[in-house]
Amino acid sequence: MKNFQYMLALLVLLLFSNHMIGQKIKSVNQNSKTKDSTEVKHEKDSSYVSLNLSYISDAVFLGRKDSVAMPYLYASAMYHHKSGIYGMGSLSYLTKANESRVDLFLASLGYDFSYNNFDGDISITKYFFNEDSYNVISQVSADVTVVLSYDFQYFNLAATAANYFNNNSTSDFFLSTEVSHDFITRNQKFQISPSVGLYFGSQNFYQEYYTNRGSSGQGQGQGQGGTVNSTSGYNITVEESETFNIMAIEFGLPVWYEVEHFIFMFYPTYVIPQSPSRLIVDDVVYEEDLDPTLYFVLGVSLKI
Repeated sequence: MKNFQYMLALLVLLLFSNHMIGQKIKSVNQNSKTKDSTEVKHEKDSSYVSLNLSYISDAVFLGRKDSVAMPYLYASAMYHHKSGIYGMGSLSYLTKANESRVDLFLASLGYDFSYNNFDGDISITKYFFNEDSYNVISQVSADVTVVLSYDFQYFNLAATAANYFNNNSTSDFFLSTEVSHDFITRNQKFQISPSVGLYFGSQNFYQEYYTNRGSSGQGQGQGQGGTVNSTSGYNITVEESETFNIMAIEFGLPVWYEVEHFIFMFYPTYVIPQSPSRLIVDDVVYEEDLDPTLYFVLGVSLKI
């Protein structure tokens, strides 16, 4: 069923959340079916180290992003024990001209398992953002994430539940579902798996993003709210940020190619944000202007 079982670490980039992107990239590699059952069984019975280097065109989280693009170069290393326990560390380097810096460091500890056509993963991740970061999830401090998936042969069904903890003691709960189908070449080296997903959650993280990056004047702090030209120096509130709503509809087209111990991956994603926020800026109410976004991940992974 899942042939590069747990091949890669949770890659980092939130908002394209560093961690959510990491989960996504890990999921892509888990869903690869280009190895036979003997090789898969050997991988499950062995401990290994995996390394990944990826380029992410923009930091997008549930369709939300800063008004200024945030391209990242992401590097991660993971040790996976044959018991299913793994640990990972990663760095996200902002490659934007005149702002080059390490923007985020992530540390994760998790456990994954597989039984017949059923897979599961539970992880805890700690975030360390640069104080100048204007990533929309820059006020998230940690998360606990559970991912469950099942291969029905004709399609794959996955569900994710996550709780994100923010710096001001608030938190956000997210749920997502994704359906995908695998197309594999006869030589078992190339795979493409179109997918569609629905994402639900609250927006306390967004309130903190505007409060700490907008009113303090740090970073860009403008979000995607095109009706608000500048948020610096203002008192900003995201109306009903604790409400649980549909956040985004996402279409993905992950493609990857295997060469011995290497996996080359290209993962374009088109996300349509839902439930735009109502921003109260010094008692004036603005409705956020959210536009669909096309972004991509390009990367290579090595298992040792």
